[in-house]
Amino acid sequence: MSQQDFIERMSEIQGRAVSTPDMRVKTTGFWAMESLGATFVRNARPGQTLNDPDLPVTIRPIAHCGMGVGAVEVSGFEARKLIDLIESFSNPDYGMFPYDNVGSMLGVYEPDIFTTLARGLTLAGLLPIAPLRWPEPRNYLRSFPPEARRLIAHGYGRMVYFKSHNIATAIQAVGRAEAFEFGACVQGIAFAYSMANHGDLHRVWRAGERMPLEEVGRHFNNGLVYAMEFWEWMAPGTLDTFAPGTSHAASLIDAARRGVAAGRAHGALPAFSV
Repeated sequence: MSQQDFIERMSEIQGRAVSTPDMRVKTTGFWAMESLGATFVRNARPGQTLNDPDLPVTIRPIAHCGMGVGAVEVSGFEARKLIDLIESFSNPDYGMFPYDNVGSMLGVYEPDIFTTLARGLTLAGLLPIAPLRWPEPRNYLRSFPPEARRLIAHGYGRMVYFKSHNIATAIQAVGRAEAFEFGACVQGIAFAYSMANHGDLHRVWRAGERMPLEEVGRHFNNGLVYAMEFWEWMAPGTLDTFAPGTSHAASLIDAARRGVAAGRAHGALPAFSV
């Protein structure tokens, strides 16, 4: 698609998300825009870029997240090529967002039962997954600067949640993944948990309140806050539709309001940072 086609299609999805209080529409809008971002980079023509002033500010974070998927596929996980592609294609204010999906792609291709099943479905023509060679994370992550490694861990935690039975097994799994920053992984788990359970946010917020360990709870609640910031940035007014119900939930929503306000004052939303 052309640059203008991409912006128009992204804007249409974002417009539907803004026009409704339905969290399902807002959340599936994220997934649709993420997919479009990946497709745009995967098939980019010379001169196409996400560093385009016509790309609305509200769309830039999720567009750059999606770009991370396509960048991994184009680079084949080759670190230098991946970094160069991200830097050349990104708006500098949002250039860290793609690294989250570098982490999720590491989770997708990590050798396990999930990957074996996915490869089987791919061979059968039922699942379009690119044939990439998974890099061993401990050495691979040394190729990236510290902030990129934090975001990679966040995305890895996000994917581990989707591959796990519940929050507890996901947290246990990232605790064993020594190559990745544990706190960032836990934040990613909470972000994914929020998105997957967007239809019952009261349950999501209660999970944060009931975390038994202080350190885990702090990172988990940060993930819940950032999920709300992400919704609000893409669809302004979302936070106004939330009825907290408990003081803990109210504190999370207030923290999200402050984060979005700080991002708007700065001119850009920070990448998965609370």
